Formats: sequence, structure tokens, C-alpha cells
Amino acid sequence: MAPDDESYRGPGVSLLTGLDMSHVTLCPAIAFNKIVGGRYKLHILCVLHRGPLRFGEIGRSLVKGGLGKPITPRILSRELKDMTELGLLHREEYPVVPKKVEYSLAPRGKALLPILSEIVRWGATGAHEAILGTSYSRAARDG
Repeated sequence: MAPDDESYRGPGVSLLTGLDMSHVTLCPAIAFNKIVGGRYKLHILCVLHRGPLRFGEIGRSLVKGGLGKPITPRILSRELKDMTELGLLHREEYPVVPKKVEYSLAPRGKALLPILSEIVRWGATGAHEAILGTSYSRAARDG
């Protein structure tokens, strides 16, 4: 059966995990990249694991460890909107003046924390710096 065939349901068993994948049509790795891919989404999840934050607090938190370049309000707004629409974040708007909005992890976002934790564990080895080279490390340190 060919992948372009309408009835194709993916490989029978994952070579990586040994799990039955016959019910899956989209590669989980590709799906994960579509869900949290981009420059800031994983970092936003990491920042929000400590609890709800307002827009500006999230933006300021993203500078540290993010190569020292501040995220623009437009891009942060887009990332938060995308993540909220995907069900990763919960957006709470309070009926006060001035407007107060807080973002927190929704259950789907919390479900990604173990994966994020493993990524951070891998990064604690310094492997990412060895792969990317010292230019990224230096840019993050020098800000």
C-alpha cells in the first residue's frame, strides 16, 4: 500500500519505540514540530510551568537564554494566540481597567512538560552547544 493511497494508515510498528502505529496517519515527530516548532514556543512552555504570567512578564522571561534578543510584541502575541488555539495555553482575561490578561498552561501544555524536561536534561550535557558551535553559546552569554 502506497503512502499516497487514501486508506494508508502509517507504518505498522514504530522502529524507534516498538509501538503500534497503524492507527496514526501523521508522523508524531512531524506533528510535534508543527505544534511547538518555532523560535519561542518551547521556551514559553518552560516559562509558564511555574505558573500564570502576564504578556509582558512572558516577554521579559524570554530574553534570558534566548540569545539575548528580545521578542517583539507582535511575534509574542502571535505565538501566544497560536498556542492558545492549539489548546496548549489557557488565556484568562479579567474584567478590570487597565486590561489584565494572564496565560497559563492548559492540560495539553502540561502534558508536554516531561518531553521538555528531557530536552533540558539533554541540554545540560552541553551537547546542543557542541552541535551548534560556540557562536550560539557566545551570543546567549553576551546578550
